[in-house]
Amino acid sequence: MKRTELLYVLLAALCIAGAISATNPNTFGERRIFLYLYWIVRIAIECGLFVAFRSLLEVAGICTARRYPLFLSAFLVSLFPFVLATTALDIVLGFPELGLATAGLGGASFLREFFLEVVYLADDHLFVCLLLSLPRFLVAGAGVTFAAHAELEPVETPLPLVGKILPMLDPPLKGTLMRVEAQEHYVIINSNEEQRMVLGRFSDVVATLPRPLGMQVHRSHWVAHAAVTEVFTENRNMKLRLANGDVVPVSRRFRDTVSEQFETSV
Repeated sequence: MKRTELLYVLLAALCIAGAISATNPNTFGERRIFLYLYWIVRIAIECGLFVAFRSLLEVAGICTARRYPLFLSAFLVSLFPFVLATTALDIVLGFPELGLATAGLGGASFLREFFLEVVYLADDHLFVCLLLSLPRFLVAGAGVTFAAHAELEPVETPLPLVGKILPMLDPPLKGTLMRVEAQEHYVIINSNEEQRMVLGRFSDVVATLPRPLGMQVHRSHWVAHAAVTEVFTENRNMKLRLANGDVVPVSRRFRDTVSEQFETSV
């Protein structure tokens, strides 16, 4: 999860805990601060479980093609651990949960009370999960990824430096380097002023380029970081739009790297 989304999750969790604490009756006597601490801990557990399971599903490649199945899966998978954690917290604090006062230690009664608690907390958990996922849903509806747009200045690499990092080019490349593309046994090198084709291997050319300057995003494409003006998805495929209008595909292998570089969520 990227920094902007993490900050949103933390802010949302604090707002939810604060709103519930302000409207719920105080069960801690005169020390109302403990009521706020209780709900902060409880909401933090709830949010943490949902975000953690959603991240695990994403890493495992499950339901990542569509946001709504991913959301529903993370909601269902995190619901039962959330109920167990909340129940354990309330039992430790001495709150009556799961009908323990009347159910005794009978296994059947305990399971019945537990599933009733799951049903009781499901709508609350659904609301919290929806609130945490709101940015993804809103941006997905616009057809781009979370924090996908970034207005970036074009690369301002001095011409002598471009000549040094691409010594195979004679004369040196004019303008600023935008992208490099493999095409059979040739490599096409694009700047904002010209295009040059050289005989060679794509991997050899990419190896000469400084890492801070750009990154490989596809087995046949390398782009300069500052040349990227937009990260977007099209038919579930991630793509980059460059300052000169070119669109470069991003392969699945490099999606996470691109997301981290441009602080997007896929």
